[in-house]
Amino acid sequence: MKRLALWAGLALCVAFIAWAAWGFLQFDHDIDHPREGGFSGWQCDAGRDCGS
Repeated sequence: MKRLALWAGLALCVAFIAWAAWGFLQFDHDIDHPREGGFSGWQCDAGRDCGS
């Protein structure tokens, strides 16, 4: 039973790390390409819309 709990905890840790890494990669892509719809206007030049 302890071994099963250890493996389940390890699997949860690995899943969380993978989820956090995927989120970071998506955020990094959105920062590099704001006009692709990843952000609203806060990152764009003043007076311009990211969508245009």
